[in-house]
Amino acid sequence: MTKTNNHYNRFLGETVHRQTLDSGLTVYVIPKRGFTKKYAFFATRYGGMSNHFELSNGEHVDMPLGIAHFLEHQIFEDQEESTFVKFEKIGANVNAYTSNASTVYYFDTVHEFEKGLGYLMSLVQNTSINEKTVEKEKGIIIQEINMYKDELDWALAMNLYRSLYNEHPIIYDIAGTEESVSSITAEQILKCYEYFYTPNNMSVFIYGDVNPEAMFTLVDSLQTESFKAKREAPQLMIPNEPKHINERRIEISGDVPKDRFQIGFKADPTKFEGELERHSAAIRTANDIMFGRSSKLYERAMQKGLITDGFDVESQFGFGYAYAAIGAESKDIDALSALILETIEDAVKNGIDQEAFNRMKRKLVGRLLISFNALQSLASNYTYHIMKGTDLFRYVNWLQEMTYDEMMTTVRVFYQSEHSAMSIIRKQHEDN
Repeated sequence: MTKTNNHYNRFLGETVHRQTLDSGLTVYVIPKRGFTKKYAFFATRYGGMSNHFELSNGEHVDMPLGIAHFLEHQIFEDQEESTFVKFEKIGANVNAYTSNASTVYYFDTVHEFEKGLGYLMSLVQNTSINEKTVEKEKGIIIQEINMYKDELDWALAMNLYRSLYNEHPIIYDIAGTEESVSSITAEQILKCYEYFYTPNNMSVFIYGDVNPEAMFTLVDSLQTESFKAKREAPQLMIPNEPKHINERRIEISGDVPKDRFQIGFKADPTKFEGELERHSAAIRTANDIMFGRSSKLYERAMQKGLITDGFDVESQFGFGYAYAAIGAESKDIDALSALILETIEDAVKNGIDQEAFNRMKRKLVGRLLISFNALQSLASNYTYHIMKGTDLFRYVNWLQEMTYDEMMTTVRVFYQSEHSAMSIIRKQHEDN
């Protein structure tokens, strides 16, 4: 029996219509009247960190790094007609991505949305993976991995993960390594496909001027019998990550105009269980106050000539990890990083300006309201939140209701100097 649960957010004036079909597949629909374009996402909770898992019979399975990303590539292999050509014929754009926690297939179109949804669901539910297609794809993915190695922003981020974390799979590239990709077999890929591309582990998201009930009926009819018959996904196994950081500082050189760096702070993820939206809203607010273009830190750094652009700031929560990172390029990264640490230390000890907190809350709520009027932004953000185990509507509520004291509690959990590390890229100097 299907289960329907609609969630109306009064502040946003938006409703999410959600139904769990008999198969276990969950369908989310956010109707947006008057929009000509429509978006659909078909997503599985299977990503770059899903290499070790336990089957229902207790058997532990280990898979090569990069296999979820490899499977995403293989899904687009169609023996009859190019997937991209199919969608192009109806004026649709189709693509996919693999993150740490999920793999997402999606398309957007103005015309023939129902046909496009049929193509998308057929694409993901039917596969012709075999040894020939796997061997053909290995060279393409290895080339992609080697291209990443030349991306210094990628190296900066990966080195930060490796400095902060000891055993958590976040330290590994989602695409894997040349060695791991070379070892992947068609049999392994097909096993992962059968294990994780299952109704109970997947969701469909639809956005645009649509009728929710009609969409539920359509998605239900587009499921294949073999897909509906699949069992629940295995239990992922993530190592118990030690609280201490792995390495205080990782430094490399590269072809950059100025030295670059990131300071990362590793937080205890157990502190946020069940309230990810609350802490996400809190740390986002605090970071914008401390490191945004209107911050005292930014003004001081500009006056000292330590920065020519804004800070790169992010905070992430995931299965078994949580961190915040602040980065920039500078002619003197030691002086700039010292200013950053001084700002954080003062915030932890003395608090953040309360009026700045009130202003930033209003500003962030306003930005969210604007984003809900941009369909692509809404579709991407809502899907992203659900697939990582959070809810964009709850995030909005927490942002509105958050108190100053709640923000400061989160700041003090995140920003502990003993759990910080740095990733640095120094400008490469030519030999005389």
